[in-house]
Amino acid sequence: MADRFDVAEALAGGFPARADAWAFVRGFAAAWSTPLSPADGFTSAEVQRAEDRLGMRLPVALREAYALFGRRRDLVAQQNPLLEPDELLLDPSGELLVFRSENQGCAGWGVALADLSREDPPAALFADRLTGSSRLHFLDRLSLACVETVLSEAAMADWTEGRTCKATPEVVACLEEQFAQVALPPYPAWFEPMGQPVRWFSSSGLLLCVEPGLEGMDLVVTGRTMADVQRAVEAIPGTWPPAVPAATEAVEDREWVLPF
Repeated sequence: MADRFDVAEALAGGFPARADAWAFVRGFAAAWSTPLSPADGFTSAEVQRAEDRLGMRLPVALREAYALFGRRRDLVAQQNPLLEPDELLLDPSGELLVFRSENQGCAGWGVALADLSREDPPAALFADRLTGSSRLHFLDRLSLACVETVLSEAAMADWTEGRTCKATPEVVACLEEQFAQVALPPYPAWFEPMGQPVRWFSSSGLLLCVEPGLEGMDLVVTGRTMADVQRAVEAIPGTWPPAVPAATEAVEDREWVLPF
């Protein structure tokens, strides 16, 4: 299964229901890391304690995500973690329930309190680089935001390999010709929220992300193995810097800074 799993292929039908998002997470975990197990989720009692503390009911989609893979730090807590139930909090405006945080507290992802009664509500992004207390629409459904979390955390993981080059017009043209685009709607990057949106492409064993860089757009290639990454490097005529060894820091040793 691991050798055949293609993210774009797995998401080719889109997400008619949030169950499709959870099915994708199961498949991705099994192919790229290890299969999900019953121990990978938070219990209903743990989620209930968070709801009691906050004085509000969490959306069904967030409760389902916690129950299915909330403890899988390899999937959701490599760089910008999905907050654990006892870490959930409101943003400074008091209008968003924050469910994910940038690791230095520079940005966060949340759900408007007015939308908490919806089973799978829209997700919003707020960041230091946005003026005042403004926020941007991130993705139409929280379940889609969880899929994005899994993909973007994999791109930061120490259990994957990666390379980056400038996404020149030639690089993008080659990318669009040789790789399938992932059916995840374009969305703002937390580190450049007013810039061009993020897009994903894939093939078996490869994730390719076009995102804002220091100058223009970058192409970030993530592979299950260095051999997978090398396939992309050989296929795409970019200016590739030398490969560097993958990080080896244990996820459990990292400390997160909440947004405020």
